[in-house]
Amino acid sequence: MSKRKEIKFRRDYRELIGQQDGVVYRIYTDPMLDDNCTPACTVSAYDTKKQGRTISTAGYRTFHLADAKELCQQIAAGEIDLEALRVQFAAEDQRKEQEAIRTATEQAKAFRDKLEAVGISYSTLLELEAMRGNLGNIGHNILIGWERGEEAPTC
Repeated sequence: MSKRKEIKFRRDYRELIGQQDGVVYRIYTDPMLDDNCTPACTVSAYDTKKQGRTISTAGYRTFHLADAKELCQQIAAGEIDLEALRVQFAAEDQRKEQEAIRTATEQAKAFRDKLEAVGISYSTLLELEAMRGNLGNIGHNILIGWERGEEAPTC
């Protein structure tokens, strides 16, 4: 392995910023995680020369500060396959999206079952919601009173 040139970072509030060979490295520190010894840093590298060295670990990986600095050094030295990392991140995004769709489908199915149990279709529910929205506060309060068994207000 060739000798690596160390990236010099400067602190800017909760982030460290360094630059080397046309790439700006930022290490962000999450204050919610920083106090309890868990990995609290994410790394982003922005390639100002447009040579494909731009990447961000936000939402995918967190690191301890020393590990985040090492990742920046590895990116600068070309020791990391950024394309493989991007493929991993894309696969994680796809898995998260599929999980979100599966969860939403289960919730929609359960809601539809509740509607069918009381004999209402979803389109009927939407029409009822629109009508309820047009009631205004007074009409809303009258309906709540009727649900409690109160008499209708007199004029």
